[in-house]
Amino acid sequence: MKIKLYTFLSILLFFSQNIKSQHQNISNGTIFEGEPYIVINPNNPQNIVVAWMGFVYNVSTGLTIKVKSSFNGGQTWSTTVNIPHINSSYQSADPSMAFDGNGNLFLSYIDHRENPDSGGVYIRKSVNGGLTWGNPIKTIDVHADGTELPIDRPWLTVNAAGDKIYIVTKPAPWIPAPNRPYFIASVDSGATWQPWRYLDTTNYLVGNLIAQPMAVPVCSGNKFHAMYPSYVPSQNVYAQYLLATTINSGNSFTYKPMVVTQPNASNDTAKLAYKLIQDPSNNNHLAFIYLAAPFGDIDIMLAETFNSGLNWSTPQRVNDDPQGNGKMQDMLWADFDSDGDIIITWRDRRNASGIGFATASEFYGAFRDNDSANFSSNFPLSDGIVSYNSILAQNGNDFMSTALLNDTLYTVYANTKDGSLDVWFVKMAARTQTVTGIALIGSESDRLRIMPNPSAGIFTINALGKAFLDDVAVYTMTGKKITSTTYNALNKTIDLSGYPKGIYLISVVINGQTFSQKVVLAQN
Repeated sequence: MKIKLYTFLSILLFFSQNIKSQHQNISNGTIFEGEPYIVINPNNPQNIVVAWMGFVYNVSTGLTIKVKSSFNGGQTWSTTVNIPHINSSYQSADPSMAFDGNGNLFLSYIDHRENPDSGGVYIRKSVNGGLTWGNPIKTIDVHADGTELPIDRPWLTVNAAGDKIYIVTKPAPWIPAPNRPYFIASVDSGATWQPWRYLDTTNYLVGNLIAQPMAVPVCSGNKFHAMYPSYVPSQNVYAQYLLATTINSGNSFTYKPMVVTQPNASNDTAKLAYKLIQDPSNNNHLAFIYLAAPFGDIDIMLAETFNSGLNWSTPQRVNDDPQGNGKMQDMLWADFDSDGDIIITWRDRRNASGIGFATASEFYGAFRDNDSANFSSNFPLSDGIVSYNSILAQNGNDFMSTALLNDTLYTVYANTKDGSLDVWFVKMAARTQTVTGIALIGSESDRLRIMPNPSAGIFTINALGKAFLDDVAVYTMTGKKITSTTYNALNKTIDLSGYPKGIYLISVVINGQTFSQKVVLAQN
């Protein structure tokens, strides 16, 4: 959960762990747009949907979930859809999406307020590829487990028929250990939700030392699987990940361990520590991707099972930079293609001059054919290295997202190449790592021009097309509103000459939609 932007805590010392690609700014934000999630419609592969968390500057300010859809394979994108809050004082975070086999799209997210706590995890359904969304349904309440706040990381998975929907969560990051993961299920396509239960149980407990026992779920045929961390010496002298499996929608579970015998990292800044995925061509084939430090710095590791968790392969290092070079990888994601090919992506620092988290980074990937035991050479996804920005040390921006379809890689990630944290979209052929026919995404600024920029004080606001301005507000770059007004014409000016020079954000509501642009006030 990133509702109040927090620093990602270590789950435990045991568990902390140039081909240029054309890419597009899909969020076009001005301060913070992050944690993107991408899905592809199985009934229409041209329908791609991306959700992320970002700021909206209007009367309902703050972090919300934003969604954009494409119906031509990522060449053009819809106008941003802002998912409304349940309550105007709430903040949203952690979007997670899944299509069922019928083309219905489900979105899970947090909508919550602190002090006093209220809200929870909600789910919405779209039947038109993400353009509009049905009413929200609460899946778990913030007070469901006393003071534990069991609403963080609400990862979603849906079976092909769409009747069974599963969500796993964990307590908020500021809740101290001991903590436990949660499981919530619906067997009627999300209309109603069964009572929550703990995912761990006697003899398969998380233990008292892991503060953030995140579970990662996947549907595999008629099975639901979720992996979560555990360290209880009486259960196993080693730290382990436990694979929980149910074939009856959570009425009962079986548990199988994946023991972690390698040295692991204690760097508490690493983002999104692990991911579980299932091979559509083999329901018994699962892949678990996680962070570990067998050579002293954090690497991307892969372990696989071909018998639903009875046995696991020897972990394989995925990133191919020199071992033990002090370069840290994190923010991993992965996906299987329909025939068992696999893609793994992550944030990488191999080309940075420094070491550790707070250094320049870029995004990389590795591809493996279904008939191969080895990955391709690592290849860059982003179009160059980006200097470290302190916003990355703040809370949020904990994950990227990737989908693999017909040997084509679709990925979204957030970085600060344009000065603010924005979401970027990349599409490329996974085998050859060549960009495949992406046109410029129409950005929100296509509807708004503010000139001159920079200005000594007078800015002209031009809403393009047959639009008219409703509300105009000006914010500092820390999000503080300094002035607002209402207009009813195509072109208007706003005078900032009475304010200190610097960078400001002008936010405009045009025909009911909010658009923003950064401006520079050059002098008083």
